[in-house]
Amino acid sequence: MDFIPDSEISALATHKFQSAGYTWLDERMDPFWSSVAQRIPRYISPNLISVLGGFCCALAAVFTVLANHIRWIPLYFVGPFLIFVYMTCDAVDGKHARRTKQSTPLGAVVDHGIDAFCAFTTGIAVVVTADPELKDPRLMLAFCLFHGSWFCAQWGELVLGSLDQRGITEGEFASMAVIALPGIFGPDAAKSRIPAWVPYFRNQPILDPVMIGVIVVCGGVCLSFALRIFLKVQGLDRLRAAFPLVHLAVHTSAAMQLATSPLRPQFPLLTFTVVGMNAALLMTKMRFMATFRVPWPALHWEALPFLAGSGVEALGFMIGAGGWLLIALLELALLLVMWDRLLRRICSRLNVPFLAEVPLKDG
Repeated sequence: MDFIPDSEISALATHKFQSAGYTWLDERMDPFWSSVAQRIPRYISPNLISVLGGFCCALAAVFTVLANHIRWIPLYFVGPFLIFVYMTCDAVDGKHARRTKQSTPLGAVVDHGIDAFCAFTTGIAVVVTADPELKDPRLMLAFCLFHGSWFCAQWGELVLGSLDQRGITEGEFASMAVIALPGIFGPDAAKSRIPAWVPYFRNQPILDPVMIGVIVVCGGVCLSFALRIFLKVQGLDRLRAAFPLVHLAVHTSAAMQLATSPLRPQFPLLTFTVVGMNAALLMTKMRFMATFRVPWPALHWEALPFLAGSGVEALGFMIGAGGWLLIALLELALLLVMWDRLLRRICSRLNVPFLAEVPLKDG
């Protein structure tokens, strides 16, 4: 489970996060985020802001599922609001840390690690809104590629040296817009049809272009990072660099196989949760390894429960909803253990607090 060597944890003290730039929307939002950061009391830990944002994003998925079940209009706007709170926390935690001189090497680990889990919960919220019954098998492909694009961005940082964050803010606003659609156009908005005069998508369900757009754009992001990485590395390094892409392909194949099993029509939300939790494990691990510049290994035993369950079902043996629920709980436990062990090692080795106020630095 300790996939980060002690030597790399010690080296985290000198780690400098490198971003590949910001977009027009990031620059328009920055004055608001800076204003919020100015109003946060010094005694609030930057990591506490990150944790609060992650909690809000997880709750957004819960409220989105409830909204599509209860079909109460005001409830449809709770999820987008909570994602906006998460987005704001994600933007201001670093600003608050720098303003109050509370920056620690732990901050980037917590901030971006939480983003990995939020990519999973946001994906759940979007697919539940697109199809409350989760019947369309294309949703699973969109779900996997949504996570895959985030995974590949971290893979890009691991190999290329900088994290390309461009498009993150736009994607979060797009997710909020999709989740709010039933509140704006009514609970049956997903069943509405595109007018006949619209080319290419005439008379199709209104969210079909959204789903196809996610597949095309996120798939394109994955291929773009893969191409940039393979153009940079040479020789045997290309084989090692291909491991993340192989794991992403295996995860997606197992997810698509599970989407065709009897489990999905009977327990669709459980199916997507199990797939999403495995994606969260892989995304979190990739995020940590990108931060510490640790090469991605060939084997990941954390993914074995999901892959074993999918393999058993592919052979025709059904493990049932109870079995998959146990796998989902095991995935959650593995994720929590991964976080706990790494944070304890960082806090102990670098002598930094997790949620407490950081002592004022000299200068």
